[in-house]
Amino acid sequence: MTVAVRKMDRIYALYKGDEYICDGTITEIARKTGKTRNTLYWMTSNAYKKRISHGTNRLQMIELDEGE
Repeated sequence: MTVAVRKMDRIYALYKGDEYICDGTITEIARKTGKTRNTLYWMTSNAYKKRISHGTNRLQMIELDEGE
C-alpha cells in the first residue's frame, strides 16, 4: 500500500537550466533561495511547466523520488 506524501513534505531539486541550485522540501528551498513558498509551489504545477517548455535557462523544480 502506497501512502500519499503531502506536497509540502516532498523533496525537490531546484535547477536553472542545467545548473543545480539546491534541494530539499519547498520550505527548505524557500529558506535557501529567498523565494516564496507560493512561487515554488507554482513552479511544481503543470501550467508553469508548459510555460517554461520553450525556454532553456529557466528555473524548474524537479521532484526527487524517495530512493534518490
